[in-house]
Amino acid sequence: MKPTKKSAYITLSALLLFFSCSLNEGGVRAANNMEKYALDYIKKNQLVEESEKILAYYDYTISLDGTEAAILTSSRLIYHNSETLTSSVNLEDIRDVQHRKETLIGDIIEVTTADGEVWVIEITPLNQGETFLKILKSKVNYRSKMKPYEKKNTEEYLF
Repeated sequence: MKPTKKSAYITLSALLLFFSCSLNEGGVRAANNMEKYALDYIKKNQLVEESEKILAYYDYTISLDGTEAAILTSSRLIYHNSETLTSSVNLEDIRDVQHRKETLIGDIIEVTTADGEVWVIEITPLNQGETFLKILKSKVNYRSKMKPYEKKNTEEYLF
């Protein structure tokens, strides 16, 4: 290839890559900085109940379309994958939260439920995985210290 064709090919490839990506901001989002596309997707697919408040959100997809996401609400941890399943665990049923960082993978958060099930949340490097972890741990620790009668109707006081 001549240098002009080669540079045109590289420029065209870069532009294609740039415009094929969403202009939404990725990474972990908290209640105060949720992206509109995520809120719209969550509402359209009825992923969060009306009584719940979104505390943290992470979209796994490169296109940021919401089809695979980890969602932390005032009462549940939700994993959504539009092609396979949507599952959730109540925060009061979480027994342990562990964290480790892997250089190429990023933050690995392992959540153990009351029935021994282990959930794995992987948040790619430079996407604020520790923010998701911090919010999750604060809610699990807060709820685990509450007496059963105090857990009723507390969602309005969380965050």
